[in-house]
Amino acid sequence: MEWKAVKNFLLVLLFIMNVVLGYFNYQQYQQNVLTSSQERAIYEVLSQNRIILYTDILTKFPPMRKLSLNAPMYSRDDMKQQFFGQEEATITVEFNKTIITSESKVLTMEGNKGELVFKNGTRESKKITLNEARKEAKEFVEALGKKNGNHFEIGNVQEIEKGYKVTFFQKYKGIYVFVNCFEVYVEEKGISRVKLNYFNTEGFTGDKKDICFSDEALLTFLIEIEKERQETNTYETVTIQKMELGYDFQEMEDLKIENAAKLVPCYRIYVLGKQQPYVINAYTNEIIREIKE
Repeated sequence: MEWKAVKNFLLVLLFIMNVVLGYFNYQQYQQNVLTSSQERAIYEVLSQNRIILYTDILTKFPPMRKLSLNAPMYSRDDMKQQFFGQEEATITVEFNKTIITSESKVLTMEGNKGELVFKNGTRESKKITLNEARKEAKEFVEALGKKNGNHFEIGNVQEIEKGYKVTFFQKYKGIYVFVNCFEVYVEEKGISRVKLNYFNTEGFTGDKKDICFSDEALLTFLIEIEKERQETNTYETVTIQKMELGYDFQEMEDLKIENAAKLVPCYRIYVLGKQQPYVINAYTNEIIREIKE
């Protein structure tokens, strides 16, 4: 009987502990979630200030760690194999640049940055639609990803003068790494050029820290827009096409100090009519920079 009583007591104690833990987990969950009333409020505030939010916004914000990366080390033969395969190509070196040239394309690499130019496009000329541009760019990037084992996803698509610019970001454990990207330019003759930026991703580092909510970041963006309106004396309506959360540099010069850097969680806000996004540090809720075009 005594053992049965102890057993029942332990079961009750475990049940109470589960209820208490569940309550605290729910409270923690609630603290990191944007409510529907908060979401409606930010839409209204932006609208009142002639800012149209033409996209969904994130509603869950768990604490995030920093992301560590380092400068890539690759041989010229590796680059040749990656982008040219069995195609005959010549390699030349000019100061810090490596230039690989074949009959159909030219690759120029300098450090972690590069540009691949297709001399005559990648197919016969025809009018290009947005969906076709996405498809062609995706096939190209996926083919590269199979060679290097990295996973990239479409982060943004913008219409440009002669076609579309399709931007891909690396996805690391489900989160965008904005500094690792491909910008694929698709025109009437297919892909005309590809700009690339790449670092080796080492992994998460440091303790988890709270990040600002998307509505807080949007208020910071609103303040920045109002500053620009006053400086330029223009008060046109601003349309936000997309808002993403991922990892970016905290400062422009981070990687020049050493061959390693730590990225911080950042929001990127894409505006209609601008080729480059606004970037907001999600730890501090401060504008890092508007990336200059």
